Amino acid sequence: MSGLVSKIPDIDLEEEVRKLVAQVPMGMVTTYGHVAKALGDVVASRFVGKVMSENEDIVRVPCRRVVNSDGRLGGYTGGGTPAKKRDLEVEGIEIEGDKIIDFEKRLFTDFKTTFPLRAFRKIQIHHARNLTLEDDFDKDVLIAGADVAYKDNRAFGALVIFDGKEHEIRDVFTIRMNASFPYIPTYLTFREFPIVAKLLEKVDRDEIMLIYDGNGIIHPLGFGIASHVGVLLDIPTIGVAKKLLCGSVVGNGKYRKVMLERRLMGYAVTGDSWRSPVYLSPGHRVSTNSSLKLLKRNWIHRIPEPVRIAHIEAEKRKRGGR
Repeated sequence: MSGLVSKIPDIDLEEEVRKLVAQVPMGMVTTYGHVAKALGDVVASRFVGKVMSENEDIVRVPCRRVVNSDGRLGGYTGGGTPAKKRDLEVEGIEIEGDKIIDFEKRLFTDFKTTFPLRAFRKIQIHHARNLTLEDDFDKDVLIAGADVAYKDNRAFGALVIFDGKEHEIRDVFTIRMNASFPYIPTYLTFREFPIVAKLLEKVDRDEIMLIYDGNGIIHPLGFGIASHVGVLLDIPTIGVAKKLLCGSVVGNGKYRKVMLERRLMGYAVTGDSWRSPVYLSPGHRVSTNSSLKLLKRNWIHRIPEPVRIAHIEAEKRKRGGR
């Protein structure tokens, strides 16, 4: 179970961001997106912004030199936008309003980097080779819901075991751990797997199917966290997510298809008013059609009961702080 945990590269991604920003020379600027690309993936742009917003060493890490993609200044931990404008003008950068003049000429992109985030993507691609969407589970399998809530870098995980026939909760398990990996879209496994793996040590994995608060195959790699957890633990999984990462929704009614290049990836599910849909997709060892059939009978509110109750329990543990 600890296979992925032991193989996660020992890379401090926050420090890698700071090292990249430290390369931006005086009189030049870069963008959050270009720093993210140098880190290994442009999807990390918001993570770069978060690191900059928490930067306390503005001498070693000149976060004033990181601006928005359109040349506008954005925020600054050294005193806000006015201070950022003043400090950049001292370095010889001309600014009109809150936008840099001749932005393209001032843009630095020549980072020396090993693209550290790519090491994590490589792991995902390697594990995705073991994905199967063929039904491979017992008809009497117990349904388990999992979710993780966060407070700063503390993670509060919950696992709820349901009796699929009686629709009753059998067990609830919770745990608190430190989250060592940051939140970066499409890399969620590296943040949450250690927590979920620890929770699943409390049950017989051969008896359960895991419904996870995250995507299955509706994912740019076709391999979201529900799929990755399923492959790593060799258990059937289904993903239920609140965001559509790829594909398009087609059709009418409560259950609408999510298609990607003519392939059925899963379903968008909502109430009669078609507000705030959630996105259901197979994770591992479950087919697309079976995913919907299995969850229909456990779908009372916006979120299927296994995930909804797991979310409630995770939030309850977070509020308790223990």
